Amino acid sequence: MDKVQIGENAGIVWRTLENKGSLSFEELQAETNLDQLQLFTAIGWLAREDKISFNKENDIISVRLYQERYY
Repeated sequence: MDKVQIGENAGIVWRTLENKGSLSFEELQAETNLDQLQLFTAIGWLAREDKISFNKENDIISVRLYQERYY
């Protein structure tokens, strides 16, 4: 897997989260049809770019697009 493919997979994950909202890793994998390595490298790419955030609730980690809010 190269950087181009990881970037393309990150785009798939980003668009899925934009359309579906917060998803668990399992839900995100089912929605994107990416294998585990593809999914986690894409999530890493987006996390490094500060595009996503993580939430843990009842031992389930979910991912969502990061939205910076100014008050």
